[in-house]
Amino acid sequence: MQALPYAQRLELERRDATARRASLTGLGLVLVGAARLTQREFPPQAFTFPAGGKPRLAGGPYFSLSHSSSAVTCIVCADTDCGIDIEDRLDSAGSATVAKLQRWTATEAALKAAGLGLRATGEVALADLLGHAMVRRQRYELQPLDDMPGLIGHVAARKKLTPIIASVELDDARTSALLERSFGLAAQVE
Repeated sequence: MQALPYAQRLELERRDATARRASLTGLGLVLVGAARLTQREFPPQAFTFPAGGKPRLAGGPYFSLSHSSSAVTCIVCADTDCGIDIEDRLDSAGSATVAKLQRWTATEAALKAAGLGLRATGEVALADLLGHAMVRRQRYELQPLDDMPGLIGHVAARKKLTPIIASVELDDARTSALLERSFGLAAQVE
């Protein structure tokens, strides 16, 4: 956390330990994804967190993150703003609940791609089959994240993307090692 801007550190310190770990894991995934996409490293200080705006990676690609109680995911894109949202899918969830979660993740992914917060939820119009969303007269292509067991999710962008799916479980020692490497920290977990 010490590598992040002061205001962001304060916000993370107010969160409970699980939410703080999920946020930091997401930021670590962005650094790893950005390095893979651009073939260059980004320091944690490259993150900017504009007040009321979408986080950015200075000089880096576009990104979006999401986490549920069990997983963290991110999308990194070179040439267009993007959004991603996931929710846990309970084994006991009926088809009506699943459909509601699909609509919700599509809505939130579109809001993230548009750089808007949850207050703009009423400005999202979803196509019947969730193929696209309209937000403030802009069209966002939606893609379900069907290959993520136990999760329901969507990716949104102004153009159709081909996401490469990788998921990270929050209770995994490898997650800690990835996070430590991406933030340039000394190894805490062997």
